[in-house]
Amino acid sequence: MSYTQRLLERQRELGHPVRVGVVGAGQMGSGLIAQIERAKGMEVAAVADVATQRGVDAYTKAGRSDITVEADLTRAAELVEAGRAVVIDDGLLMPKLPVDIVLEVSGVPEIAAQIAYASLVGKKDVALMTVEADVTVGLLLSSVANAGNQVYTICRGDEPVECLKLVEYAEDLGLTVVAAGKGKNNPNRPTDVPEDVAEEAARKNMNPRMLCEFTDGTKTQLEMCALSNATGIPVDVAGMHGPSCTVDELATTLLPVADGGILTTYPAVEYTVEGDVAPGIFVVVRSEDPVVTHELDYLKFGTGPYYAVYRPHHLASIEAHLSISEAVLNRSADFQTKTWRSEVTAKAKFDLAAGTVLEGMGGHHVHGWTLDADDSFALNAIPIGLVAGCTLKRDLAAGETLTYDDVEIDETRPLVAMRRLQDALLRTHVIG
Repeated sequence: MSYTQRLLERQRELGHPVRVGVVGAGQMGSGLIAQIERAKGMEVAAVADVATQRGVDAYTKAGRSDITVEADLTRAAELVEAGRAVVIDDGLLMPKLPVDIVLEVSGVPEIAAQIAYASLVGKKDVALMTVEADVTVGLLLSSVANAGNQVYTICRGDEPVECLKLVEYAEDLGLTVVAAGKGKNNPNRPTDVPEDVAEEAARKNMNPRMLCEFTDGTKTQLEMCALSNATGIPVDVAGMHGPSCTVDELATTLLPVADGGILTTYPAVEYTVEGDVAPGIFVVVRSEDPVVTHELDYLKFGTGPYYAVYRPHHLASIEAHLSISEAVLNRSADFQTKTWRSEVTAKAKFDLAAGTVLEGMGGHHVHGWTLDADDSFALNAIPIGLVAGCTLKRDLAAGETLTYDDVEIDETRPLVAMRRLQDALLRTHVIG
């Protein structure tokens, strides 16, 4: 039975649809609100945004007219129960409303992690769109959820989740996964700064820093790190190879060196540039059985024993609400950090002077670089998710990896405290 049929059956039984509380009504949040409002059996019960007019506008674009901006939490809860559209200005209060699941779309890792934690403590399921938060403290968040009766999930529609689905499909077929990853949508220019992409960002109606996070490679490093930590598949080399590759070349490029490919170890998480792979995701697999190989060749799947399982698209906000259905109906997460296999560290884009107050992702100072988690711990590297707002204690050369010893960090930040706790639990083998 489809999600839609089951959601409608649930609505008939309970007398109301799945109530979704959305935190963040920017570009992505607005699209999600519209999609959820179109979905049968669920509705956006409340929206939280520091700029409440954005919430009102997102509701209006989605066709709702029964909108109330409400500061009083008790009154807001009454409106939700009555099926009215409610806008509040504080996402941390969303778990206090009678919603079934909190959907975080802030795009800010510091906020996203707090929203997720507050939701889980408030006994609410939570779905994240901000993978940067998961790559920083996702193992802690998933452990908290799994210890109770809540669901913590990253949403469908983005490359890590959809690639995980291909990995699971390949494993279910009994094929050996050799490589898994995505095609990079943007150029790969590690020293890009927001000014370099300002004109393009304006055309796309994007924040220049967000676009810079894509073009300097940080976003790809984050997404593939998330995939690594959800599957346990490591990176082959620091930062990954990122070869130029077409779809037709996947099954001849992302192979072990011994078989003519580029991988020194496998399986490996990877990404490709140029070519025609983007915006798709892929898994390169090997058939271990000659009978199966013959059958796959006969079925025109490729020429064995290596094959590429390829999906040419990922649909972002259009698919995200599927994870709401999975969480509410099946009490299951589409995507969770399972182990701390990889870490996205921060490399200096340019020479940086002591005393510099560092910008975070998509800024002028650092770009993301994935290391094996054990190597990152040995280096004492600071995760890129914690860098914003830190002050450099020494001069740093371009290309150097930042460590905790290099910066003054505000230990009172909730995200820092959560990461410190996660690291302590990892080192004592309580989680991971």
